[in-house]
Formats: sequence, structure tokens, C-alpha cells
Amino acid sequence: MADAKKDSTTKEKFNTLKQSKKSDVDSKKRGRPKKEEMSTAMKAQPMKRKRGRPPAEKDTGTSTEVKQESKGRGRGEKMLSREFLFDLVMFIKEAVEPVARSLKGKDIVHVAPTGDPTFAIDQVAEKALLSFLRASKQPIAYYSEDTGYSTYARVPKYLLIVDPIDGTRAAKNGFEWCTISVASTRVIERPTYKDLDNACIAEVMSDRIFYAERGEGTFIISSDAKKRPKLSNNTDIETLNWSLTIPGRPAYLIFNTAGKLIDLSSLRGGFFACNSSSFSLTRLVTGQLDACVDISVRFFKEFPEGTRDMFLKSGKGSIIGPAPYDLCPALLVAEEAGCVFTNTEGDNFDNVLLLDTHPENYQTLIAASNSELHDYLLEFFNERIEQVINVLRKKKTSS
Repeated sequence: MADAKKDSTTKEKFNTLKQSKKSDVDSKKRGRPKKEEMSTAMKAQPMKRKRGRPPAEKDTGTSTEVKQESKGRGRGEKMLSREFLFDLVMFIKEAVEPVARSLKGKDIVHVAPTGDPTFAIDQVAEKALLSFLRASKQPIAYYSEDTGYSTYARVPKYLLIVDPIDGTRAAKNGFEWCTISVASTRVIERPTYKDLDNACIAEVMSDRIFYAERGEGTFIISSDAKKRPKLSNNTDIETLNWSLTIPGRPAYLIFNTAGKLIDLSSLRGGFFACNSSSFSLTRLVTGQLDACVDISVRFFKEFPEGTRDMFLKSGKGSIIGPAPYDLCPALLVAEEAGCVFTNTEGDNFDNVLLLDTHPENYQTLIAASNSELHDYLLEFFNERIEQVINVLRKKKTSS
């Protein structure tokens, strides 16, 4: 009852937030919000899910579901409202949280095209996603890990990129390191990271929600308050609090690369394997972590002939790594909060194709709460990755 009351309070706060006029800030600075007005809540109506290109649907005139935006983005001048995204993540949360708390979602039901196992709790989340979208009667296409690409309209105006549970291993065991993540764009074909309009992330095991809109900043909502991001300014490596993503990646490569940094930081700071990119990135936004890292796929891309077997062994026959669709909601939240991130080679994500799930398009990530720390970690991991690859090359040559 207490958890339900918290969720209800959070939703009420979200629906009634209509304050803070648009502020004049430098549009080039990340994480500096300009406005926080709210739209009215969506009232869902029944609708059948449609794949492929079914007959066109009529305009329902539900203008409360879209919000005026800057022109020239995607197919239209409006984007899905924050309220729509909020209602979606809350709907999934209400279905998933009881399963997570009861520890009844641990069975593996099948394997996704990416090689990730789908647990019973993932299936619950996916069904909730489909139920919500069926009822929304919006011209929406969507992409999720289990379903892939699907559409509810002949000519969709919006594309949702959804991870119904990011951090399934934590969720199925009742731990808090799991979220529901969704982002939207009006670019339907071959969208890239820079095409995203907004994103919403809800914690499965608590009442905290993150919302970001491109160019408008990030804010955090919980039952007691609406807050702005609070980023760490820590640059001391010995007190570094950071996370590293591990599932399905070759542990030999990861820990040979990161071991020195773990030794330096794990006593006075903190080293965590949260195993959810979304959870880790949003911990930067709350100030709980200073950095989060995912480095493994760099080895596969740079030295495939010497690492492929390692990846296939740890991934049970698949190359496992962070696909762009999996990262993008949390990346937008982190970017608009003022965090700094690139891949391990220092490149941004702007032109990364979000729906390309080939291993060659998997990404590495160095994310930090401030630029000084990011630059240090970028240099450290580049140096260590090259050292490990050189050792692997020598071993392969001599064998």
C-alpha cells in the first residue's frame, strides 16, 4: 500500500507541474533547462496492434498527446508529450514491480535476436508495453528488444524506442538496479541519436522518474519533490565511485583492462557492477556515481580475429554488447543533465544509428559527471585497451 501511495503521489505531482517560465540560457550548454510546462493526461482508448502497413487510421484529434516543438525535426512539428512517456513507463512499472518483489520472474522463456535471454519478467513488461500502445490510439511505431520493429499505423508519425526492463538480472532478483526506459523521435527511418526528441526513465523498485527533452534539460520527480540534476564534481581517482557493465562480456578482457583502476578506487571510493546502462547513467544524474563505463566491444571491433571466440563463449554463442537502442534514453537524460560521454575513442553518439543491432554497431561508453574526469578515464582506458590488445596480438602471432 505504501509503494502504491508513493507512485500515486508521484503521478499527481507530474500531472500538476505547470511552473517555471522559459529561462534565457545558453542553448549550447548541456543540462540547462528552459521550460517545464506539463500537458494534460492521455485517456487511452482500445486499438488493435498492427504490423507492416495496414489501412491508414483517421486523425483522432488528441492534441493533448503532442507538444509543440522546434520545426524541421522528423515528419512534423510536434513531438510526443512528456505525459505520454510518463504514463507509458508508469503502466509498465505497475505490471513489473510486483513480479520483481515476489522473485517470480526468473525463468528464461526465450532468447532475443541480440542473444540476450528473455526472462519471464521481461515477458510481463513487454505485454504491458503492447497493452498500453494498443490503447493509446496514437500513430506510433516502436522498437523493443523482444519485438523488434512494429507499428500501429500505416504512416506512423512517432517512433518509440523502449527497453521495458533495463537491468533484468537485477529485476528478476528483486534488486533496485533496474529501470523502464523509453525515448521518442519523429524520424521513423534510420534514426540516429541526434534525432531523439525526449526520454523518460522510471526506476522499477522506487518512485523516482527522470525526464529529458533535447535542449531543455533534465528533471527528476519523486513522491516528495521535483529536483534538478546534482552532478558530482569529483576528480580524485582514489575516491572515484563508478560502475562497469559486465554481463555476457569476456571477463578476462574487462578486468585485465580495468583492474588497476578498480584497485585504486574500490576502497576509498566505490566500484559497482550495476549491469544496467540506464541505471548507471541515471546515477550520474543523481550524484550517486561519478562515472560509468562499458568497454568490452572495443576489443571485438579492433581485434576480432583474436577475441571473437572469447565473446562467443561468454555470450553463449552470441556477441553481447550495448546496442544503441538500449543506451539512447539514458544517454539523452545524462546529456541534458550536463554529463559528458563519448565512446572509448572519444567520438560522440550523434550519428549512431539507433536500430542497427549488428555487433559492428555495438557501442563503447565512457561517461562521467564532469569533463576533467571524463578526459582522465578516456586516456586511461585507451591506453589500457591498446596494451591488452598488443599482448593478445603477440600471443596469437607466437601460437
